[in-house]
Amino acid sequence: MSYKCEYCGKTFVRENSLAVHICEKKRRHLAKDTKQNQLAFRCFQLFYKIGTNSKKLKTYTDFVNSQYFNGFVKFASYCIDLKVDDVDAYVRWLLQKGTPLTKWASDITFNEWIKIRLKTESPDRAVERTIIFLEEWATESKMPWYTYFGNVSPNLAVFHICSGKISPWVLYTSNTASAIFDKLNSEQTKMITDYVDPEYWFRKLNNNSQDVDWVLDILGKVDLA
Repeated sequence: MSYKCEYCGKTFVRENSLAVHICEKKRRHLAKDTKQNQLAFRCFQLFYKIGTNSKKLKTYTDFVNSQYFNGFVKFASYCIDLKVDDVDAYVRWLLQKGTPLTKWASDITFNEWIKIRLKTESPDRAVERTIIFLEEWATESKMPWYTYFGNVSPNLAVFHICSGKISPWVLYTSNTASAIFDKLNSEQTKMITDYVDPEYWFRKLNNNSQDVDWVLDILGKVDLA
């Protein structure tokens, strides 16, 4: 009598040998419920749904057997480490551009998306994202979230701006928020310039006065005007 691994097909004479056997596919199945693999699986499904117009939803077994498994897991880890707030939107953009999976977990690719999103997202979404992030910062720092701009270190502020956590809709309409620019040295200011693009935002805010009034009203209600 022999015992066969349901994942890789390898056979064993003893049941105990099968019980302790760990092959790559079994390891992938055992890690199914981890945050990393769940996110990777969701991106894999989205990839096939949008990228190939597949009508049949991919299963986790399909994912385990895919040649792209490691690529999606790497991408998921990258998104988790960066705390990307809208992975689905990022994946859709990557697919629209036709970016190969090998370049998904790339700072160059991510930064390109961030710069585009900061300029194209709606003001309500931009303000919502910023406030949600400030609340997360408050939980971690144990300080009121509306004190972020007065208490955050310049280096950390640069990182947050360049990773798209703080929207220019807030930075340029809130006196409290815009004070952060005074804390930055010339090198730090240069680092964030492409993300906050002063000339672009000067024109955008001047041409969208109603949106500016709406943002100011919302920020005023949360002590950030």
